[in-house]
Amino acid sequence: MMRSVNFYMPVQVYFESGCVLLHSQQLASLGDRALLVTGRSGAAKSGALEDVCTALKMHRVEWEAFSQVGENPLVSTCKRAGEAARAFGADFVVGIGGGSAMDAAKAASIFAANPQLDESALYDREWQTPALPVVCVPTTAGTSSELDQTAVLTIDEIGRKQSVGREDTFPRLALIDPKYTYSLPYRQTVSTAVDAFCHGVESYFAQNADGVSRMFALRGIELLYEGLCRLADAWEDSARGAAVEVQPQLRDQISEGCLCAGFSLNRCGTCFPHRLGYLLTERYGIPHGTASGAFLPAFIQRAKSCSRELFRPFLKALGEPDERAVCRLLQRFCRTGCTMTAQEVEGCRSRFEAVSNFHRTPGGYTADEAVELLRAMFVK
Repeated sequence: MMRSVNFYMPVQVYFESGCVLLHSQQLASLGDRALLVTGRSGAAKSGALEDVCTALKMHRVEWEAFSQVGENPLVSTCKRAGEAARAFGADFVVGIGGGSAMDAAKAASIFAANPQLDESALYDREWQTPALPVVCVPTTAGTSSELDQTAVLTIDEIGRKQSVGREDTFPRLALIDPKYTYSLPYRQTVSTAVDAFCHGVESYFAQNADGVSRMFALRGIELLYEGLCRLADAWEDSARGAAVEVQPQLRDQISEGCLCAGFSLNRCGTCFPHRLGYLLTERYGIPHGTASGAFLPAFIQRAKSCSRELFRPFLKALGEPDERAVCRLLQRFCRTGCTMTAQEVEGCRSRFEAVSNFHRTPGGYTADEAVELLRAMFVK
């Protein structure tokens, strides 16, 4: 019987050294004025901001920078960025940085085109005017926000992360140059690589995956797991405060793995580790990749029992005879130190009702199972 494939990703992707300057004409074709959305320092340190500014100047495109994006961007911050874009008369928005900056750029593009849109109405996904075109230039290898339509934002009033997006928030252009990750500190490199690895594993086993998406996922898993194993050599040195340098060749490999996992992520989305990981980030400030990775060993065990026919190719991609080594590695990287009371865990139950990440999980996943896992992991 013929197997079906459903793959859609309307993003022009360039993954190569020097891609920002090489494709400056395509960048400039989006308009005469651009708002550059960045964090406070990463875009400049990486060299990406300078390259984007040079590319725009080459074609007489004016630009203005909005550099107020922090981790887990607030909806209100994104609205201010949208207001800045509108006041400047921006024709398009460029997100330069990690997932926070790129997600904020997507949200800013919505608010810029829809000044009447209330913050609380953003998640209705019914804004009238299409979002401004967005370009993404990542400086980390982890989130893959440059490849999809989704922006994960923190709702000001309740401090919860929630995603928003529709077809007009897909980036028009993704300019991925691994050299922009070279300045990323070692521990952040590990956390973002774990995030990308989660994308590969979760989307590979997702119930809505197909042969094409799994092909990308397995390649991403192979590259990222090998990269994480090499990163692990310096983990204890880093814990003692030693400066750790990650070789460019290894960073290039991790970036390629992130790209492959991101293609699969765009098709399938994530499963329960990401949804549960939001909780640790919101409450305890655990970095997103570390928070998601903390739940991945439990996910792998579930996939082993619910998706037996997919498990052998997964182990082959890892180059391991069984799942024990990868679970040990994740537990080593993703120790959170978090504890919860039984009452706190029970209080989380309502947020796990009718969650799409759970529906995609092998065998399905319920709020009861989420509460049980949290209790087993964090109630002492």
